[in-house]
Amino acid sequence: MSLINDALKQARKNPPPTAPVALPPLPPVIENARPKNFWLMPVLIIGLMIFAAGLIGWGIFHNHTTAIPAPEMQPVAPVAAPPVVATPPAPEPVVIDLSTLPTLQGILYSPSAPLAIIEGKTVGVGDKFGEYRVKEITKTTATIVGADGKPVRLTMSN
Repeated sequence: MSLINDALKQARKNPPPTAPVALPPLPPVIENARPKNFWLMPVLIIGLMIFAAGLIGWGIFHNHTTAIPAPEMQPVAPVAAPPVVATPPAPEPVVIDLSTLPTLQGILYSPSAPLAIIEGKTVGVGDKFGEYRVKEITKTTATIVGADGKPVRLTMSN
């Protein structure tokens, strides 16, 4: 231990020489300093805009379109008309006694489940009443089919 104490005493008597730290001083801060070439950026931007406008103008005024010549017209041989097929005569209109038809009194229409009020009965598509069956219900009409299989369209005026 005494060796350590002797070394500490000796170090206190003769401190080691220290070199002074000599750093260069910092430069002062100058606010709002502009770079030397500040004018260069606006000049470049304006120059590019003028160049782009020149290219667009050149493209507009030098737009060459070539017309495609029309093909030569060749005479076409006449085509024979298709043979005329006689249509069968229209069937004779069926005369229905309106007094025997049921009366449409109202329609409760919805796209999923339309209902009609016929002769005081509320019926839907496919329902039967008397000798008739309901085939279709629209917003303004109801189509029924009688025992003979012929459809009859009922309106509110029937």
